[in-house]
Order: sequence, then structure tokens, then C-alpha cells
Amino acid sequence: LLADDSITIQKVVELILAEEGFEIKSVNSGQEALDAVESFQPDIILADVDMPNMNGYQLSERIKTNEATKNVPVVLLTGAFEPVDHELIQQVRADDFLIKPFESQDLISKLNATLTSSTVPAAEAETVAETEAVVAEDASEEEDLWSLEEIPETAEMEGWAEEVLDE
Repeated sequence: LLADDSITIQKVVELILAEEGFEIKSVNSGQEALDAVESFQPDIILADVDMPNMNGYQLSERIKTNEATKNVPVVLLTGAFEPVDHELIQQVRADDFLIKPFESQDLISKLNATLTSSTVPAAEAETVAETEAVVAEDASEEEDLWSLEEIPETAEMEGWAEEVLDE
């Protein structure tokens, strides 16, 4: 579900997401989005932070405080020249934000990441986080091993390079 009062943004997002197989419904305001949520039952909501009647922040807060819709992820859309209010984003429990204008791939990546993280059960999310921490630790250990590698002075470089390549 896309809530944005810009027809241009609506058309651009519809074109991008149609190519990815998303079914999208576009509305012009937060109130229209709220009215459409029950009948459309979106997997995710994109909401502009600057709309008439009910802005994206207000919409997110209403979605997240409603027992029936609290698990629907909300991604807020903000203009490049609008300040991003990170505190307010957390306060209204929006899942993420995206700055307009955006690249097609950025939108697709953000939606896929948000949808994936919102469908992972809490216990599984902890396991994923632990695994990522171990991978990061292993990577830093590997980097430490590289720092121990002796790299010869420039004069010895040709012979050293040949030895390494021969191995």
C-alpha cells in the first residue's frame, strides 16, 4: 500500500514494483491509507511523511497501535530536503525510511529487507543476529591475520610475488 499525495511518486513506485511482481494500491493521503488497510490487507505500507489530512508519521502510529495491523511494516518516505526525524520515526514505530528521490534498486532492496525482517520470528531473528556476529568476528580475525603477513620491501617484491604465485 502506497500513501503519497504525489501522482508522480505513485506512478514511479507502481512501475518499479509491478516489474517485481508486487500488487500495489496507491492512495493520496494517510486517511485513505488507513481506510484501505482493512480491505486491501497490505504486506507493507509506504507512507510519505508530508501528506494532507494525516501524514506518514501519524499513519504509522495508527497502524502500529492497532492490534489488527501492528505487525504490518511501515516504511516512511521523506523528501531529500526534509529533515529526517529519527526520534519521531522510532516513536511512531515505523520500520524504516527511504529518502526521495530514490533509485529503483534502493526501493526494492528496502522493501525486501523490511519484509524479510518483519516475517522472521523473534527467536529466529536472535539466531540470525548471533550468526551475523560470529561471521563479523571471523572476518575481523581474518583481517588480523592479514596484518601479521610480512610484506617485503619493494626491492624484494618481485621474488616474493613469484613465490606466492607458485604456491
